[in-house]
Order: sequence, then C-alpha cells, then structure tokens
Amino acid sequence: MQLIQVELLAEFDALCRKHKLRYIIASGTLLGAVRHGAFIPWDDDIDVEMLRSDFDKFCQIDKQEFREDTFFQTNKTDKHYPWLYGKLRRTGTQAVRLGQEHLKMHSGVFIDIFPRDGVPKSVALRSARGVIATMCRKILYSRVAYRLSETFIGRLGWSVVRLIPKQAAFGIAKLLSVVFEEKRSERVGCIGYHGEAETNGFHKRWFTELVTLPFEGGTYYAPADWDGYLRYVYGEGYMTPPPPNRRHVTSPLSSYSL
Repeated sequence: MQLIQVELLAEFDALCRKHKLRYIIASGTLLGAVRHGAFIPWDDDIDVEMLRSDFDKFCQIDKQEFREDTFFQTNKTDKHYPWLYGKLRRTGTQAVRLGQEHLKMHSGVFIDIFPRDGVPKSVALRSARGVIATMCRKILYSRVAYRLSETFIGRLGWSVVRLIPKQAAFGIAKLLSVVFEEKRSERVGCIGYHGEAETNGFHKRWFTELVTLPFEGGTYYAPADWDGYLRYVYGEGYMTPPPPNRRHVTSPLSSYSL
C-alpha cells in the first residue's frame, strides 16, 4: 500500500511543479522524512498541505492531466464524500477507514491533501473561528459517529446532528475561508482538521519558504524551517521515537485490497 501512496505523492508533486503550486509534506510524513528519510515504520498514510490559494488552483487542473487510474476526490467531485479536505486516490484499489464502511464514496488507496485558510490575529476571533470550524466538522463526522458511539444517548445525539445537511457544513466552511482569507493572514489553519495547533494556526512562511527533503526515494517540498514546524506539532523531542507501546497508526483501516 505504501508503494501506491508514494506513486500518488510523486504524481501530485509533478503536477504541482508543472503548475507552479506550493505544497509541503506535513505531519507524520514530514517527521518520517526528517527522522527516517522514509515512512515512520508504523505509519500508514501520507499527508500534504497547501495554502488555500494553491489548493483551489490544484482543483482546477484538468482531470486529463492525471493518470487514468487516479481520482482527485473532494466534496465537489464525489457527492458522497463528507470531508473538508481532498484525497488523491488510486482507482481499482480499496482502503476503507474503520467506521467508514457504510459510506458510498470512492475508497481507493489515498494520500490526504489539506488546504489551509487564514487564522485571525485577534484571540477572540480566533476562538470564534475555531468553534465554528468544530461545528462544521461535527456535522460531517456525525455520518460516522452515529455508528461508532458506544452508548444509546451518544448514538441518538449523533443521529440528530446527522439530520443537518452536509451542504450546510460545506457552506459555512466556505464562508470561513472567505472571511478569514489566507492571502491576508500571517497564520493559517485547516478548517477540516481538529486540534489546538489548527485553532491557533501555523506560520504562513512554513508554506511559502520551502526546501526539498528526501522521502522514499524521491525529493519533496517541505518548510525551510522544518525544525520549527515539527517542534510546533510534536514538541522538542520529536527526533526520539515513542516507546513501542505507543507506536500505532492514527486512523486504522478495516479493509484494503491492492
């Protein structure tokens, strides 16, 4: 599966270079590149991140430029897809996240593509943006959570939230990206992903001042200050692997086929 993911990353990188779009390998993928020059041994996915302005341009690339067996998935290209970020998928394969077996979306082996929108300087506005972004994610996650909840009350609550149309969350998230425009912001965050770091935002320069790093036999864009990025996400000791009992995939699969 990792070989297919690396193929997808290489295709993504080639398209971005061709169209002069900026991106970075991110999160565990960046950590793997720095610490191992490859995947973290127990990791199972690839993450890339882009500023919203570059992501929107990537969305405009003609599908004829992709490999015939590559599918660029967003909530616009797949009506069953419930998330606020994109995926590049390999048609003819399967990689189904645990708890998402019932979703009718395209489910081939994938890499994640996270767009980053503006984060305001004001603490109050930043908090408000974070609350609204969380609300959007909860509306969308309810499509999965109502099946995963272990209590009747939990299942009932998520079932009620699930009655809110997906398009409402998509529309609110779009409004956030317009109100807090990435081009006018010094910090950026992903509306479609949770966490304090996302609420407070990342330095925009981590997505504009770039170098290349080796990863699985190729070279891919990364923040010039990759050390600052990794310290922000993982803390000072990011170069030290966790103990064996904490080495696990963050989003396990329930099934896959290659």
